[in-house]
Amino acid sequence: MEKKITINDVAAAAQVSSGTVHRALYDKPGVSEAVRKKIVRIANEMGYQPNLVASSLKKKPLRIVVAFPGPTQDNRYFYGELWNGYRQYRKELIAYNLDIIEAPCYNDEVNSFADNLKSIMRQYQGEIDGVIGGGKLLEKDQQTACRLTENGIPLVLVSEEVEGVDCLCSVQSEHRTDGRMAAELLTAQIPEDSSILICAGDVLLPSNIENTMGFESYLREQDAHNKLIKVYGYRGIDNVYERVLDTLRADETIKGLYSVNARCSLFLARAVEEAGLVGKVRIIGSDLYPESIRYMEKGIINLIIDKNPRNQAIVGLKRLLNYLIRREEPLEKEENVVSTIICRSNMDKYVQGKFTVS
Repeated sequence: MEKKITINDVAAAAQVSSGTVHRALYDKPGVSEAVRKKIVRIANEMGYQPNLVASSLKKKPLRIVVAFPGPTQDNRYFYGELWNGYRQYRKELIAYNLDIIEAPCYNDEVNSFADNLKSIMRQYQGEIDGVIGGGKLLEKDQQTACRLTENGIPLVLVSEEVEGVDCLCSVQSEHRTDGRMAAELLTAQIPEDSSILICAGDVLLPSNIENTMGFESYLREQDAHNKLIKVYGYRGIDNVYERVLDTLRADETIKGLYSVNARCSLFLARAVEEAGLVGKVRIIGSDLYPESIRYMEKGIINLIIDKNPRNQAIVGLKRLLNYLIRREEPLEKEENVVSTIICRSNMDKYVQGKFTVS
């Protein structure tokens, strides 16, 4: 049986007193930042496991704000899975002394990321220990995010990286790689001289932009002769579905379709079904959720690149809590969660226990 590493072992290795180690590991005053970092590093290298649950119970609750886009309407696909990931991981945190505030945000004048955070900060007199958020941040949201970090409140961003915001870390898929994978998969399944229609999503959303750029870069590098038709837009008010349907009916050379985001994957599937092109074209969609599963079961969506939003939320929460409880800084500022290629033959593996599809 391996010997359990104690505080005294860490103290001997760091050449300090056990009291100094205790103060450093449990974030108590009386230790310089340089010494604290040295002790934390040595403790991690030695495999020291502090009793974090007992330690957290002795302190006042850690107050954390979860501010993902609300999982309703257009957001219920990708962002609904962020919330599912958060709730899945929260079950593992029941022993910790946490006060978690759920603050779903919307792009309106009342419940935006900025408005929600300002209201919470007023309510708790600024006593917030950490924030995890995601999705598209408008200018006022970015200003609020910057004020949080300037006031020493750690912020973790999930699904998107926001330029100019000095967050603790960002957790997301590798967007360009997702686009490149889609391009490689699609061009291998359609004629060389055929056209590809890509729903390129929101022109202001970095993840959509990077994904589209990855798709285009693969076509250029392979000197592919496929004509690329891009349809921009995200929400129903953008008439994306109608534009996709009209384009399919007007151009018989389109044999491949790809959507960079979850929402537009359904527009592609519906349009192909309406145009009577099922089995005549190939569709690669984004992200796994009940609606995309049904279209895959019907043979309309052929492949799905799942960006694992549930896991993105879990990883982001782990990074935030490790920092707040252990003062363990993330190893990387930008952390990528690997996407998964899903087809009908392996779909059950990912659906089982995750969704109920009716």
